Amino acid sequence: MEKFKFRLEKILEYRERIEDINKTEFGKAKKHLNDEIVILEEILSHKDSINVERDNMLLTAKIKDLRSYSQYLDNVKEKLTNQKDIVEKAENKVEKARKTLIISSVERKTLENLKDRDFDNYLYDVKKEEDKVVDQIVSYQSSKKYGGQK
Repeated sequence: MEKFKFRLEKILEYRERIEDINKTEFGKAKKHLNDEIVILEEILSHKDSINVERDNMLLTAKIKDLRSYSQYLDNVKEKLTNQKDIVEKAENKVEKARKTLIISSVERKTLENLKDRDFDNYLYDVKKEEDKVVDQIVSYQSSKKYGGQK
C-alpha cells in the first residue's frame, strides 16, 4: 500500500502560516497596548504630582502662578484624555487580533482533526490489507498442507 498523503496538506500548511501571522499580529497589538498603558500611567502620575505641588504652594503662591498651574494641569488633562482614547483604540485592536487568531486557530485545528481522521482510516485500511495477506498465506499453507495428503 502506498504511503499516507493527506489530500488537503497544502491547505493545512496555508492555515498554519495564517495562524502564525495572526499570532505575530496579536503579539504586536498586545505590546502596543502595553506601551500605551505605560504612557497613560506616566501621564496620570505626572498629573498627580502637579496637583500635589499646586496644593503645597496654594497658601504662598500668587494668583498668576496658580493660574499657570491650572492651565498646565488643563493641558495635562487633555493629554490624559487623548491617551485614554489611544489606549481604547489599542484595546480594540487587541480584541480584533484575538478574534482573528481564534478563528484561524479553529480553522487549522479543524483541518488537523480531518487529517487525523484520514490517517486513522489509512491505518485501518493498511491493517485490513495486512489481515487479507495473512489470511491468504494461511489459506495457501493450509491448502498446500491438506492438498498434498490426498
